[in-house]
Amino acid sequence: MITSHALEDDVKSCAEALIDRPIVTAAEDRPLLEKIRRNGPALQNAFSRFTGWRLQTHTEFARLVKTPARAEASHGLAWARGSLDYALLAWVLWYGEHTGGRKFTVSQIAEEIRLRSGEEGVSAVDWNRRDQRLAARRVFRGLEEMGVLRLQDGSVDEWADRNGKEDALYAWGDAGWRLHVGIPAAELEALAAGRPVPPAAAPEGTDEIRLYRTLLLNPAIFRRDDPAAFRLLDVPAQREMVRNNLKKLTHWELEVTGEYARVLRPAGSADAIQTPIPLAAGIAHVLLCFCGLLRDRFAEGRLVPAGGDSFLVDVGRIEQDVAELQARFGAKWGKTLREQPVRSLAAELITEMEAWGLLRGTGEEGQYLVLPTAARLAAHYEDDAAGAAEDG
Repeated sequence: MITSHALEDDVKSCAEALIDRPIVTAAEDRPLLEKIRRNGPALQNAFSRFTGWRLQTHTEFARLVKTPARAEASHGLAWARGSLDYALLAWVLWYGEHTGGRKFTVSQIAEEIRLRSGEEGVSAVDWNRRDQRLAARRVFRGLEEMGVLRLQDGSVDEWADRNGKEDALYAWGDAGWRLHVGIPAAELEALAAGRPVPPAAAPEGTDEIRLYRTLLLNPAIFRRDDPAAFRLLDVPAQREMVRNNLKKLTHWELEVTGEYARVLRPAGSADAIQTPIPLAAGIAHVLLCFCGLLRDRFAEGRLVPAGGDSFLVDVGRIEQDVAELQARFGAKWGKTLREQPVRSLAAELITEMEAWGLLRGTGEEGQYLVLPTAARLAAHYEDDAAGAAEDG
């Protein structure tokens, strides 16, 4: 007999997967997909009420169409590494529309992209460059994971590495024709005419909907970004209601400070795909050490305040700090990080901190805002004489 507690737990697990993953496919996890489909009405009810999001269900996939309250770097696809990946993603989806969804080989689509991308003065894709072939491979693999493409023969690895058969045959998956994104008509018309895109509209939804959207999609909601939505958490009764609603929808807890709030995932949870920082990545060592350095500097009164527990830092200062940390801890970071040029490593650190809601640009070249979430993270190696072991 299935208990009401087990049913409630199923709904929460389904909700967490839908929030954290771009799409849930049968190929990836058929049992989870069937759970989502069984609990579809309850899930749609909850998401409609709190966020206004729509749930798509199909025999081969399920997808929560998530609209953020404000766009952040953390909303990018996990596998994408730069603008070229997104450009190639658009080209692949265009090709599917252009050919009416016919099967294709990688060599066919690659040649079409090369020719089309060089039209009207646009720089053409150059498949002789290995980095561009690897970007294409990331796109094909990412679309496979999302159920948009199905590999039927060959290997995209051989095409990217230029060995073996050097080709692969793809068909379109069921999810390929259902990846709808609501782009305003005015923006599409401007893009088609080559005009600048109109300024982004104000964040959508009521204060309450923006609050839930930001808590569920962003690393944190900051008072400075949306004071009206954040004020809901200032009232104890409303804060408790938000906490309880999150607990009804997920297994996650709510943390509220004076300047930001965020959801906390259970430690070690298999479903907690998003974490405060990607601890398995090598760059996490650099990130944690840098946050520790910022905390030390704050304690000494050497950070420039920017209001709301945020601080200003210049890219030159970041590069100096990274050079110091690399010299001091490089032996513990591994060969790649130890030997990486300082400027390149600093740029990678900035990108990672932006993606995880710890840092953002100010609009002035070379200047960044250190957000209050960074204060929760720090690390010192146990054998480092200059600092005691400390975790944020």
